Amino acid sequence: MKNSLLLPYRWKTLGWIMAIPSALAGLYFLLIEEYFEYWCVTLPAWADHFLWIDHFSTSKSISICLLDEFIALNLLIGLLLLTFSKERVEDEWIQRVRLESLQWAIFINAVLLMLFIIFVHGIPFLTVMTFNMFTPLLIFVGRFHYILHLKPLFSKR
Repeated sequence: MKNSLLLPYRWKTLGWIMAIPSALAGLYFLLIEEYFEYWCVTLPAWADHFLWIDHFSTSKSISICLLDEFIALNLLIGLLLLTFSKERVEDEWIQRVRLESLQWAIFINAVLLMLFIIFVHGIPFLTVMTFNMFTPLLIFVGRFHYILHLKPLFSKR
C-alpha cells in the first residue's frame, strides 16, 4: 500500500532538531513563570483591527513578544515532521504500528482532556489547553518510536 502523505526519511532529522530544543525551551519558560521580553515588536495601532490582541493600555502602539509563538511553532513543525516522515524501511508492520500509535494518541488525548475538563477550572485550564495542542503528536511520537526502536531491545533479552 503506497502512502503519499508521508515525507521522505531525511525530514525526520530536522524534526528531532526542531522538536527537542523547542520542547525543553517551552517547558523552561512555562515552569519558571516569569515574563521574558524577548523578540518583542511594537505594532502600529491599525494592527489591532487585524490581530486578536488582548491589551489593556490605551496607547497608540501595541507591543507583543513573539518568543512563545516561535517556540510553539517550532515544536509543532518539529513534531509534524517526526510524525509524517517515513522510516528507512517502510513496510506493512511499520504502517500498522503507525496506525495503532495514532489510535492510542487520540484515545489517550481524549481521556486526558475529559479528566481535565472535569477536574481543572479557571486559569489553570488555559495551561491544560496549551499542553493539549501538542499532546496527540507527543503521544504518537513517543509510542511509535518506543514500539519501533525500544521494545525490540527489551524483547531480545
